Amino acid sequence: MKKIFLIIAAGCILSNAAPAQVMTMDECMAYAVEHSIMVGKQENVLDNAKMNYKQSVAALFPSVSAGVSASTNFGRSIDPETNSYTTVSTFGNSYSLSASMPLFAGLRYVNAIRAAKVARDRGYSDLQIARDKVAMEVMRAYTDVLYYKGAVRIAEEHLSASRKTLRQAQKLHELGRKSAAEVAEVASQEANYDYLLTEQQNNLAMAWIALREVMNYPQGESLEVVEENAVVPVPGERSVNNLVEYALANNAQMVSSELVVKEYRLNYLRSKAAWFPTISLSAGINTNYYTNFDNRQAYPSFSSQFRNNSGEYVGISMSIPIFSNLSRRASVRSSRNALRNAELELSATRNAIESEVVKSCRQLEGYGKQYSQAVKKVEASQLAYDGIAAKFEKGLVTAIELQSAATTLLQAKSDRLHSQLQYMIEKRMVDYYSGIPFVQAER
Repeated sequence: MKKIFLIIAAGCILSNAAPAQVMTMDECMAYAVEHSIMVGKQENVLDNAKMNYKQSVAALFPSVSAGVSASTNFGRSIDPETNSYTTVSTFGNSYSLSASMPLFAGLRYVNAIRAAKVARDRGYSDLQIARDKVAMEVMRAYTDVLYYKGAVRIAEEHLSASRKTLRQAQKLHELGRKSAAEVAEVASQEANYDYLLTEQQNNLAMAWIALREVMNYPQGESLEVVEENAVVPVPGERSVNNLVEYALANNAQMVSSELVVKEYRLNYLRSKAAWFPTISLSAGINTNYYTNFDNRQAYPSFSSQFRNNSGEYVGISMSIPIFSNLSRRASVRSSRNALRNAELELSATRNAIESEVVKSCRQLEGYGKQYSQAVKKVEASQLAYDGIAAKFEKGLVTAIELQSAATTLLQAKSDRLHSQLQYMIEKRMVDYYSGIPFVQAER
């Protein structure tokens, strides 16, 4: 009764458990990008770049400020009406409104706007790069799960076949057609497959953890993936040169590197503008109020003074740089070196992308051929194993020969699964370099 109760309780728990969420590779990548911390940080960087661009544009507009001051004098002070010294207690306050704007600064502000605009555009490319990196990590973790799920199935199949063979060997031993040593050899093979199954199950568990981690998916929630194990076609001829040219012109990494060079070039021009004079326009209005605490009637009212004491001014000023302790020269040299480093990074990025595109195309073709050969190898190995297994039942071959055929079949199935999944990865990489993003970004 206790055993029946436990079975019923377990069934109730399983029936109430939430069903596993089934996701395709694209859905896993989209989920990871949406919940990625790295992508979230890059979005904040992009938001800062947008604000910096708006701020650089606003620097061309006049800056307006207002001021109010108040003071009380006790003892000897200057009477604003007579400009003579007095010893009475007084109170005074002033009001001002001023505005200023740059007229010329050696194109410093113009280049600052251009650089900020380039930095904003680079932020979009960097955001796409971050999304692509997360998607690539998910893609590889996803295929690891598929591989170990397939490896577990292969191990289960061979363990089941090995147990069947062990039972046959034991019966043949009872009939005197197999020796105890051969039965022990088959039992050893069955134990090896049992160990292999446990090992692959552990690898699968670790692959699930890794996939949830890169997706930022809760480890405690159920997750299932769609096994994209369709037979892949043998790839035909691909124009590698055209794909390289397209990737060098449109890939987000290349676009970002080119924008970095453009931004640093504008920063270099902006630093050189520090050698030019700066011309500014300024204007303002001010007024004041003054009274004597001992004789308030001696001075006009607040409204009268506020109106009559007002004054306006307009001015143009020019600042000519002469010597600044080599700070301008150091700034120019530093920005020039930053530009040179950006140009070197652009060259390195171009070489890396070209190598990656060629590598992906070659691997795509290679894994396609390997998969076709692996399919034939599995078929041949399966026929060989079935034939040797039939002979083993009749006592015509030894357990060692059967084990060798089973090992060959196991390796052939693993090679087929590996080449199939690697082809899938390289296919997605070639599509990525041809302009198809892993996850479509909204700009």
